[in-house]
Amino acid sequence: MTELSIDNLLTKAKNKFLLVNAAAGRAKQIAEGSLPYVDNFDPTNAVITALREIAADKIRIKVLTGPAQKKAQELILAEDVEAKPSALERLAKGKKALAPVKKEKKKKK
Repeated sequence: MTELSIDNLLTKAKNKFLLVNAAAGRAKQIAEGSLPYVDNFDPTNAVITALREIAADKIRIKVLTGPAQKKAQELILAEDVEAKPSALERLAKGKKALAPVKKEKKKKK
């Protein structure tokens, strides 16, 4: 088993920011039901499982540049737009009704 230390994990990524983003993205996938790539996974903590996968070289961290980066961003944006309608669209369709506002009367003394 590979040891989970920050020094070992930083050899897999260029910096801490990339490491954290990769681990967070993979942890989200695991939490949503993706099967882990390592045998010694933690079923209660998806982040630990993601870090173990990175330490075991089951996941590689790449930095996208140039046309590949734009294509990836377009795919992410297209998925987000289709999945969640905006608040204005929900209001326009009448899915979310506003609660009536009650006016308070001032008491006269």
